[in-house]
Amino acid sequence: MGFSFRHPVDGAAGWVNPVRFREAQFLIWCARAAVPESLRRRILDVAQAGLNWPLLLELAKSHGVEALLARTITGLCAEVVPPADLEALRRWTEEAAAANRAGAGELLQLSRSFGEAGVSVLPFRGVGLAAMIYGDLTLCAPGDPVALVRRDQLADAHQVLVSQGYSLRGGEDDRTVDTGACERPLVYLHANTSRQIELLWAVRHARMIFRIDRPEVWGHARPVSLDGRKTKGMAPDEALLVLCAYGAHRAWGQLSLVTEVAGLIRTGQLNWTRVLTTALEWKCYRVLLLALALAHRVMDAPIPPQVLNIIAADPDVLSLARRMPKGLLLQQQEGLDDHVVGALLFTLQDNWNARWRYGIALCRSHDPIIQVPPDWFRWRRSLHWLARGVSPVHTLSRWLSPPASIRHMFHR
Repeated sequence: MGFSFRHPVDGAAGWVNPVRFREAQFLIWCARAAVPESLRRRILDVAQAGLNWPLLLELAKSHGVEALLARTITGLCAEVVPPADLEALRRWTEEAAAANRAGAGELLQLSRSFGEAGVSVLPFRGVGLAAMIYGDLTLCAPGDPVALVRRDQLADAHQVLVSQGYSLRGGEDDRTVDTGACERPLVYLHANTSRQIELLWAVRHARMIFRIDRPEVWGHARPVSLDGRKTKGMAPDEALLVLCAYGAHRAWGQLSLVTEVAGLIRTGQLNWTRVLTTALEWKCYRVLLLALALAHRVMDAPIPPQVLNIIAADPDVLSLARRMPKGLLLQQQEGLDDHVVGALLFTLQDNWNARWRYGIALCRSHDPIIQVPPDWFRWRRSLHWLARGVSPVHTLSRWLSPPASIRHMFHR
């Protein structure tokens, strides 16, 4: 038997989820490529009853789902939207569509340049993922592309981008790029167009790196169509796992991240056995479970009953799924955001050993949750005592270590 995360509806409001405010729930209903018949009547009823339309539009923009909102409203209830707000939404989406088409063209051009240099690159978020999920690259928020690259090809990718007029933001040197040791994202800015592209081979927090440059990602790559032109993209199974890790490291702060997970599920192209097996191998099994719980709870994504039963047996995942996305909760103080990512990732580690290795990394990096843990974090006392033991040892080891300039001489 499956397990449902749906909340009871608010009897007074008729349709509105009591955990979220009215505009947030309305946005969730509308932010999907295909609105089911069961939601169409609800959307029209709530729209006719009245909404704070400027708030709704601002929410859509901040959560990266304005194009999805515009498509639903235009098809179902445009006549009840104030003309000024409808025109603002139309203008935003037209500008976003133009930006995405231009971004797709730039991404295709860069893909050719990377290919000529023998550099393997796959588009990740943005137009590449929108084309895979929706078959329409205009349905994602306008943004600069994020591309996956092999770690051992970072230096070559860097040279390709420099040759195309890009420069690395943040002043990192070539040697730092070559080793993949840059602590900040590798974001490149074009000198003339001001367009940006981010190269990604891993996501990290508190000195712990989750590598997404995996053999399966490259081995199962497949063609994806960008505005009618072909390039290589990720297969759905790997795209889902990479998106789960990416979203967890951002505390699932944007609704667009959840809609993308739900969209991948709705493509019907996932091999669930392989997804679960690969998540175990990558050591992100509970990260995956949280993403699936969010997609089901927030977007009604169709998860297999066997997987729902696994989620239902994990109380941490159930509790965390109720707290995100924070910006759409009625009681936002109960939500999670970037400030507690350390506690979130600590909780989601797959086993005791991985959890306490992560705890040591949190202590060494002086993560804020060591001093001010969130109320929901049930390991706060244990982590506090771990920090009291780790901090003196870490301070002593740093004092005894030679300066970086001397260490570099031994590694030349």
